[in-house]
Amino acid sequence: MNNLYLFMKFDINSFLEGKTLQFIESGPWNDFDTGKPLGTRVDVVITEDATPYKPLKDGTPRRSNRFEKFSVKVRGTVGPIAPDEVVELVNPSAKVWGDRQNQLSVEADDVRAVIPAAQPKAATKPPMPRG
Repeated sequence: MNNLYLFMKFDINSFLEGKTLQFIESGPWNDFDTGKPLGTRVDVVITEDATPYKPLKDGTPRRSNRFEKFSVKVRGTVGPIAPDEVVELVNPSAKVWGDRQNQLSVEADDVRAVIPAAQPKAATKPPMPRG
């Protein structure tokens, strides 16, 4: 049968659950055939992968995607992001492709830095009275 890949959907949001993405670099995203600028290409790496993958049939654990790198294509510009900053994808979509269906093409409305959650202040003891 032909063109079956047109009907495959990849759940990028479920894939990204339990993963931490770290910014590497960005550059122009140009049309492959014409060279026309389409937006920004943002390269990220998965630095944490807490996804509970099912083991192989023989019980061997599956390899995680930790340290895998991929590009995210954004139509338009992306705000400044510092190297190594943790980022999130805004409204991502993705397609799986390749002979072994092991390549991922990702687009998003934006890529933005994640603001770290404020750490609670440690409780301080009142000073001891002198006397």
